[in-house]
Amino acid sequence: MNIRRVMEQQGQTLIIVAVALTVLLMFVALAIDVGNMYQVRRQMQNAADAGALAGARELCFGDPSQAEARAIEYARMNGAEDVQVTFTNGGWTVEVVAGESADMYVADIMGIPTVDVPAEAAATCGEAVSACGLWPIAFKLSTWQYLLDNGYGCGDRFFVWTGDNLNDSPRCWDPNTIYDCDVDDDGKIDFVDIVSRGWLDFSDITDVTLYPDACAKSGCGESELACWIEDDSPAKIIVPSCIPGLQGVKAGVKDEVNSRINDLVGVPLFESRGCSGTSSCPGGDTYYVTGFGCIRVEGWIHNFELPQKPDPVTGKIKQPPWKGHVIAASINCRPGCTTDCGETGGTPPEMGGIRAVSLVK
Repeated sequence: MNIRRVMEQQGQTLIIVAVALTVLLMFVALAIDVGNMYQVRRQMQNAADAGALAGARELCFGDPSQAEARAIEYARMNGAEDVQVTFTNGGWTVEVVAGESADMYVADIMGIPTVDVPAEAAATCGEAVSACGLWPIAFKLSTWQYLLDNGYGCGDRFFVWTGDNLNDSPRCWDPNTIYDCDVDDDGKIDFVDIVSRGWLDFSDITDVTLYPDACAKSGCGESELACWIEDDSPAKIIVPSCIPGLQGVKAGVKDEVNSRINDLVGVPLFESRGCSGTSSCPGGDTYYVTGFGCIRVEGWIHNFELPQKPDPVTGKIKQPPWKGHVIAASINCRPGCTTDCGETGGTPPEMGGIRAVSLVK
């Protein structure tokens, strides 16, 4: 046996093992560096998300002038050292870049002790495309726009008829109506009649496993609608949606309405009737809901009257006034209507709508 050759081979093996161990240790150390960077990156993403959402919520429901400060505060609360905030989408979207230095181990040997790790997020305050906690009264979109355009907000009241008989409706939006629907003589229609609103049954669209609803029963019963007036519906409505309903209620919901005086409530807005779907309401209809509005409840008026227009020739009034039960309301003119399950697609909010906040980046 050549002892010298064996010893040379053993020496070479030791060198190879030593080099291999060194390389292996470097890979392990590099994995630690990369793993630490990924951990910091996840933390920074959480910080950026939190900051963007906090800023957007302040825009939507708080003091817009404090949105930047709130975004910075929440990003730092979640571990960010450096926070940059910008506003886009007309000022309704909050973009946050959150950064922190990650310690290096292998790179430190090469003179790189830390690496800056940033993360970006954006959240927007906008018009809600989904909502829950709604009232079952839906307004026709064109009527709602008329009310918006004519300043029915901040206490300028309009009146919503609750009845269900088309023949008893004053039909205020018909130019040939015989009734004077300008209650305060300011040249505007103050009345929402049977063709301009509907009573919706949310029970057919409620996922009871996610949104338990003590009010939901089959058949569009008066007690069911009254329950939603008093407590709001937890049903999540995603627009557009086809929802069954009725033209009106046979009995009053006086007590339930009056229990909500001065409350802000969300209401569905529909474009048309007769959408694809079936109605579980006997003699009911379906409503194509495409948006949401926000009203302030002013109360129930039990014996409301609309006088008949004078005869254009004689100037005399031939018939007695129209009488019925109505709900008095005004469009909310300030931020206030919120929803626990709402999302937004990013369209900037408008007066009288329901606002929601969503991460968009």
